[in-house]
Amino acid sequence: MEVNDLVYLDVCCFKRPFDDASQSRVRREAEAVAAIMDAVQEGRLRLVRFPAHDLENERNPREDRRLATSLWLRAAVVEAQSSAEAATRARELASLGFSPLDALHLAFAERAVAKWFVTTDDALLRRARSYRERLAVVVVGPGDIPLTAVEEQGERV
Repeated sequence: MEVNDLVYLDVCCFKRPFDDASQSRVRREAEAVAAIMDAVQEGRLRLVRFPAHDLENERNPREDRRLATSLWLRAAVVEAQSSAEAATRARELASLGFSPLDALHLAFAERAVAKWFVTTDDALLRRARSYRERLAVVVVGPGDIPLTAVEEQGERV
């Protein structure tokens, strides 16, 4: 496997399956998150986990969602601890207008050299697009990861 197969899921992605599936966008994103997690389980993608995931997940008042997210996060094969470099980078990102928690997640994704940072947060997606040249990770929605390319890469390995 290559470094480029690393994916960092924002916590909102883990929550998407619990949202109202009668909305077509929500349903598509939930299906895309499930496909990403399938690719992780099959070893076609590697999931990144950092302390910010646990920090944000523990703040969820819904026990069912908190427990499900904890289980999904166990699939992560790349885990790391906080560092001074990540904290400094998070402050830089926050100065660009990212929320402190989003900045922390992005800094961790960059530190892990993830190829994709996946989120369902429209405001985060818009801000990331406007600053894409200053980010070391590609920020996308769940349906934007080319899983067919990942599958083809996995077949060649």
